[in-house]
Order: sequence, then C-alpha cells, then structure tokens
Amino acid sequence: MTTQPSRETASKRSRRAEPINKRTFKNGKVTFWFQIDVGTKPDGSRDRERFTYDTQAQARREYRRITTEVAAGKYVKLLDITVTEAIDQWLNGRRGIRRITLQGYRNDLKPVRRRMGGKKLRQITKADGDGLVEWMLTEGRIDPRHYRPDSLMSQVAELIGQHPEGISAARIKTAFPDNDIHTCLSGLIRSGRVTRPRRAVYVLAINAQTHRVASGVKPVTVRSTLTTFGMVIQSYVDKGALPRNVIALVERPTDDINEDDDDEQAKSWTVEEVETFREAVRNERLYACWLLSCYGARRSEVLGVRWTRFDATALKVRRGRVAIGKETEENLPKSRRSRRDLPPPADLAEALDKLKALQQAECTALGTPWTDDRLIAVDETGVPIRPEYYSDMFQRLRQRAGLRRIPLKGLRNTSVSLMLKLGIPVHIVAAWHGHDPALSLGVYSDAQPEDLRAAGAALFG
Repeated sequence: MTTQPSRETASKRSRRAEPINKRTFKNGKVTFWFQIDVGTKPDGSRDRERFTYDTQAQARREYRRITTEVAAGKYVKLLDITVTEAIDQWLNGRRGIRRITLQGYRNDLKPVRRRMGGKKLRQITKADGDGLVEWMLTEGRIDPRHYRPDSLMSQVAELIGQHPEGISAARIKTAFPDNDIHTCLSGLIRSGRVTRPRRAVYVLAINAQTHRVASGVKPVTVRSTLTTFGMVIQSYVDKGALPRNVIALVERPTDDINEDDDDEQAKSWTVEEVETFREAVRNERLYACWLLSCYGARRSEVLGVRWTRFDATALKVRRGRVAIGKETEENLPKSRRSRRDLPPPADLAEALDKLKALQQAECTALGTPWTDDRLIAVDETGVPIRPEYYSDMFQRLRQRAGLRRIPLKGLRNTSVSLMLKLGIPVHIVAAWHGHDPALSLGVYSDAQPEDLRAAGAALFG
C-alpha cells in the first residue's frame, strides 16, 4: 500500500526546490542568496544575476516574485548606479531647454546630491524622500563653503573686518577684481555677517557669526527639489530601469502661515503704493527702467532691451538677460507670447528719451562712441546692470520709500491686478504682459483689501 506524503513534507520538498543558498561570514553574519537567468545579453548569452538578502523568508519571497516577472516578461533589471551618477546622466540628456532652466534643475538637485548622492539609485525608498524633506526643512540651509577660510565670502568678510570705519564696494572690487563682489556682499548681508550703514559702504556686523547655525529652507524650495528629483526618477521608470517612482509618493510640505503677520503673503501693491514708489524713484538715474517694471515687464526683459528696439511707437521685446551662476546670458524671451510690441505710455516714452540723452552725454564725457545697439539698463560707464543688483536696488528703494516688502516680481503682479481692476479684458492684459490669459487670473492677479470691501458692500446693495 502506497502512503501519500503529508502536506508538511510536500511543503518542505517545495521549499528545498527553490535554489536558496545560505552563507555564513567569519563575523557570524548570515545571508541568503540565489542566482537566476533574467534575460539575454546583446551577444546572445544568458544574463544571469545574483541576489542577496538578509533573511531566508525575504529571499524566498523575492525569488518567487522575480521568477514570475521574468516568465511574464515584466522583470525590470535595476540599475547599479548612484544617485549622483543618475542625476548627471539625466542633466546631460536635457537638450532643447534654456540654460537658465538647466541651471534651475542643478540648483534644485544640490540638496539631493548632498543628502543621498552616494546611495544606489535602485535602493532609494519613500523613507529616503521623507528624510530628505525633513532634513531640508531643518538643516538644508547649511553651506559650509561660505565659511571656509579660503572661500570668497570669508576673504571679503576678513577684508571688511579690517576697516571698522567701513569700506566701500569699489575698494572691495579693487581687491577682488575677477569676482562677482555684489552677489558676494548680498550673501554676506543675508547671512548676518555684514551690514551696510550707508549706500555702498560695508562694515562687519556686531557679534558676526564665524559659522552658520543649522537652519532650514522654505517649503517652496523643498517642493521644487522634490519636483525635479521626481522628474529624474520618472525618467528611469519610463526607460524600464526602475519599477516605480517612490519620490512621487512623498508628501509635499505646505507653506507656513503666520497668523500674526499681515504682510507675509503680500505679492502686490495698491495703486497708491505704486504711485508712491514711482514718485520716490523719479530722480533715480534708471527711472525709466523702474517705470518699465511698474508697467509689468519681467526683470529679464528690462535688462535685455536695447535702444534699437525703442521708438515713439513701440518698445519691442525680443531678448532677455538672465543670471546663470556668475555669468549673465542674453537669449530669446521666455516664451512665444513674450515676444511682443508694447506702445509705450507717454510717461515711459519721456523717461526713456531722457535716459537715452543722459547715456549719450556720459559716453561723450568718457570718450566712448555711442551706438544704438547698447542696452538700456547700464551704469554710468556703460557696464550692463546685473540681475541680482537690480533686484537688490529695488528692495533698497522700496525700503527707503517706506513701502511694504514685495519681491521685484510683485510689480508685475501689481500691473496685472490693476489692469484687471480697471476692467481691461483679460486677453489684452495677457498680451501686454506676454503670457497666457489663464496666468493673468490664476497666478498674477491679486485682490487688495479695498477690492474685498467693495465686493462685500455690493453683494446686497
């Protein structure tokens, strides 16, 4: 009589049939591994891969999953490259985009390189993404390069410290002729190491820190990093090199709202505030440029327009100048809609004519020949204004006028909001500012308190 094997015996035989091997190291650590064919190499030979796990149960589970996927033709062979290598490959493959966009991607991915650059790309988990978010929000702003003795910031701070009475920006530039001193000084002021008691004069801050205290970045910076890093991961998922995009599962942090700060979310001014600013900068040399910003032009457009593109009938927006690291690049506008001809209002045309005459007189005094292909936004010597300097100058003028703090881009938001408030059709507002009509309503428009009061008062008469 033949006896049937018990269920337990059959289960043991089935498990033994799985080629799970055990390995014990000298230090006592035990691992479990197996080898299977996962495909065919380009030369026609079999592609045999080895897998190692810490527990036997995990090895069995993964063996069944992998063999099932191989049999169904769905197995994805994971890459054996680091996160830094994956980022470099992705950036090198980005073609057909502007340099400023590519530089933005590089900046977004810097925290990823610092946090997990040496880790294998195939080992990245959602927990790693969550850890990146927490680290950026608490410690991500630390940049030890700024505090190295051999860094430009430390050398400039040391020079300023040698002049307790103050040192001018011109003397600092003379000491470091081949460096972007204005950007360096702006960074020193933001970090609290240097103060500016009066225009173009700098002194070392009282109790200035020689090292940076750990601090986090804003949630919007974290969201930008996660978006770009998610694009990197998704590109490998699309190529079949990764099974899924784990960064897409990471929850994005929201902006902190301070209920006691009424101006925290201000992104535009009222018409009275704009008029105050226009009056405050009327005697500034670049008054025409500030007027152009008040009329909604982008910073890149203000700094990229040339005199050949201006006459009494039209100001033609054809180029833009943007900062890319220490360099400044002049290129095509941001989009097709950005290419436009703006009939200059009377006050803007008058201000531009005065600025042109002033620059011609400056060229005569310097013995420099005048040409109409010069940029409009230049200093007294004809050197183009850097984008960062233009933004910093706006904040100084804004503060001197006693106005609420908004970014330079807030002038563009203000222009859109005030045009819409005047009843100008949205498609005309969008055409003036060089963007899609949906952006005029959803991004750039901003309701002021008086608008809300009028809306509430009109509801029931």
